[in-house]
Amino acid sequence: MDIPHAFSELQAVIGCQQAIHRFYAALDASDMDAVSLAMAEDGVWHRQGQALRGPASVRAALAQRPAGRRTAHLVQNLVVDVIDPGQAQAQFMTLVYRHDADAPVTGAAPLGAPLSISFHRERLVRGDSGVWQFVEKRSERRFAS
Repeated sequence: MDIPHAFSELQAVIGCQQAIHRFYAALDASDMDAVSLAMAEDGVWHRQGQALRGPASVRAALAQRPAGRRTAHLVQNLVVDVIDPGQAQAQFMTLVYRHDADAPVTGAAPLGAPLSISFHRERLVRGDSGVWQFVEKRSERRFAS
């Protein structure tokens, strides 16, 4: 593999890894605008039995989350395969913790048992601005409380 190609592929892998980590950091911070903008205009997030299409659909679905919900998505075993300079696919596991309260929690939330461990397969594209976005997000629970 020539050095410019290897460098380009490495940039794509890191860009996709950052897109995935930023997505879950925004979700756990309740930054729903950032979460929705991580989706490509024609992107589909298969979430809780629904196909959320595009940023507006994601934003509307996440607006239904309870105000007192706090989550932590721990991304593990992340592997990114670059298809070409503008497309990649990723697979990884998430370990998820969740706490639901009547109102937003200040300070540390109580630590209970994990909610789930899920396996994810995602497809990403590099947008016109060079930022990687999701065209498909799909997961299946492997373990659940």
